[in-house]
Amino acid sequence: MIRINLLPAEIGEAQSSQTSPLLPLAAAVIVPILVLIPLHLSKVAQRKKLEAEKVSLKNELDRYQPIIAQVEALEKAKVQLTQRKSVIQQLESERLRYPQFMDDFVKLLPGNLWLTSLTTVLQPSGNIMNVGMDVVALDNYAIADLIANLETSQIFTDVDLGTITASQSVTGQSINFHINALYRKMNPLPDANKKS
Repeated sequence: MIRINLLPAEIGEAQSSQTSPLLPLAAAVIVPILVLIPLHLSKVAQRKKLEAEKVSLKNELDRYQPIIAQVEALEKAKVQLTQRKSVIQQLESERLRYPQFMDDFVKLLPGNLWLTSLTTVLQPSGNIMNVGMDVVALDNYAIADLIANLETSQIFTDVDLGTITASQSVTGQSINFHINALYRKMNPLPDANKKS
């Protein structure tokens, strides 16, 4: 077979100098593959490393789990002991309140009357008590002495005398009445924490 070239020489050289269209297409496919393969391999290696680290951390967590449970149990015990301590301190600080109240109150009672009931209610502030008492007296002077003693004392305030009723019996006359007052202790109760 004989080949005859009828084209001018310039056109023939131009066609031979043109590159094949397959070459850019092959480069467009090969270059991303060459970039993606190492990237993929590095990601796979990183994933394996993270999975190994995850297993290691899980093993370490399992190893520390009994210690964590022990610490939580100790924290619960600490809270319970703190609550018990505060209750004991509160009881210790309040133990002298009523003996001191009765000591102060008895000093103010005249001899010719007696109590039939005595109620106290401690206010939330803790320094003041509402005191209510039902009293029986033999005469009006005993009532006057009691009211005067309560009002002149510096520990009872807001003394309020209720209804007075008199009754006659075989033994003599008796007078019944009710008194409300506020009891304020001037010097505070000793602190349970400050023992000497």
